[in-house]
Order: sequence, then structure tokens, then C-alpha cells
Amino acid sequence: MPRTVDGKYVTKSAETFQNGDDFWQKGKYAEARSSYIEAAMLYNQDDDVEGEAFVMSKLGELELSLNNYKQAEQALLSAIELVKNFQDGQNTYGEALIKLAKVKTAQIELDEALNIINKAKKVLSDISNQELLADACDHEAYIYLMKNNDKNAIESYKMAAKLYANDGVSLKEASVLRALARILMKNKHYDTAHDVLEKSRELYRVNGDLLGEASALSAIGSLRYIIKDIPNSRKALLKAIYLYGKATHHYAEAEALLYLARVESFDKLEGDFEQAKIHYKRAIELFEFLGNETMQKAIFEEYDNFLGKTK
Repeated sequence: MPRTVDGKYVTKSAETFQNGDDFWQKGKYAEARSSYIEAAMLYNQDDDVEGEAFVMSKLGELELSLNNYKQAEQALLSAIELVKNFQDGQNTYGEALIKLAKVKTAQIELDEALNIINKAKKVLSDISNQELLADACDHEAYIYLMKNNDKNAIESYKMAAKLYANDGVSLKEASVLRALARILMKNKHYDTAHDVLEKSRELYRVNGDLLGEASALSAIGSLRYIIKDIPNSRKALLKAIYLYGKATHHYAEAEALLYLARVESFDKLEGDFEQAKIHYKRAIELFEFLGNETMQKAIFEEYDNFLGKTK
């Protein structure tokens, strides 16, 4: 279903579909919806089954992003019906099933969501689409988390990471590893979580993703703080703060400064109370700059309590 050849649209349907994407990107949701519906009609007139299904799947994704669950489900079911028995449309079929599972998950219909994601995994496994299969495993892990089943969530994340690695989709692999580490930390598997975070950090680094690398470093800093490894916690958080600042992500920078302040206020032997004061003040300043009075007030109270303990 190519949209363009030598920069020119192949069909009117492809051009209209692209219009929908452009409108969505600009936040013009009503116009995007109208373009997708028109594109689906044009693909239908062209007897392009997969094209029509792909547009309906995209429409379902749009409606899901707007929390219009009924409309999202209707569009996705239309897409699924078009390609479920169409040999050349199995990629679109599998992807639409994943999106439908997300609709059910958003409505907290978790058992139904799990059934749909298992169907998607079967379809995508049969056609050996490892990236979409990994996407399915990634969402499966999320469903298990919502069902408070950490054990199965861990296994699903591990499978997703393996599939992304096999397909060379390293940024998605890094993201999944970061999510996996959170559960491992929650279950106190600190050594394994640290190894996973280091791998995630390296993947983000080689891809030049400053925010991803900073997020992994911040998690490493938090993990090291939990196990009372103050020097390495400080080291990781300082790197995270530098990267957040470089990427001008001030909210995350302020959060990392708060974590570092807690590290430095751990005790007089390994911490540095004067540095803790500096980090608390800087975090407060950043949240003030962002206009976040709630966080500003909360950190100021924590800082005031810290000052009380040092007297």
C-alpha cells in the first residue's frame, strides 16, 4: 500500500489518508477523523481491502487517543472484519487486534483484552512479524501489571525485549527494559534490575536519546539509593541531571535534583548536607519556573524538615 512514488501520491485515497495524519499531528482531530473516513471510502472504491482496513485501524487509534472507546472499537472491528481472512492483510489484522486490546484495557476489561492480545500474538507469530509481536508482548505485560500479576508481566517484558533485539528495534527494546527494571526493583531483584537498566541506558546512549538515557540513569540512582550505595547513587543522578538539563526537560531535572538532595541528606558520613541544601533549592526554583505550585510546596516542606533535623 505505497502512498507515494517519486514524491507523488499514488492515489487520491493515499493523499487523503496523509491529510488525516497531518491533521492529527497538528491537533485538528475533527479534520483528521473526516479525512480518515473519506480515505476509507476511497480505498473501498479502489477495491483496496488492506488500504481500507489500515485507515480504519488508524481511525480507531485516533478515537482511542481521544478516549472515545465506543467509536474506537467500532472502527477497529471494521478493520478486523476486512482483513481477518485476507492473506495479504495479516500485518494490519494483527496490529488492529493490538489496538483493540488497548481499547479493552482502557475500559478495564482485562480478561477480554488478554484474550484479544493472545489472538494477536498468534496471528503475528504465524507471519513472523517480530516487531508487532513484540508490541503485543509489551502490551500483554501492561495488562498483567493491571491484574497485579508481576510474574507474568516480567516474562512478557522479557519476551518483548528479546523480540525487539532480534529485529534490531533498539529504542523499543530500551523502553521495555526500563519498564522491566521497574518491576524487578519493586520485587527487590536489585542486581538483575541494575543489569537491565545498564543495558537500557546503553541502548538509549547509542541511539542518541538523551531523555531515555537520563531516565535510565535516574532509575539507577534510585536503585543505588535503596541499597544504600550512596557514592554510585550520586554519580548516576548527577549524570541524569546533566542530561535532563541538556535536553531542557526541566520537570525531570527538578525531580532528579530532589532525589539527589535526598541522597546527600542520607547521613553526615556519606552524604553532603550543604550540597543537599543546594539541590533542594534548585529543585524548588525549577518547579517555580514551571509554575508547579504543588511540587514547589511539597519540596519546600521536605527541605524545611531536613533543615530541622540538621540543627
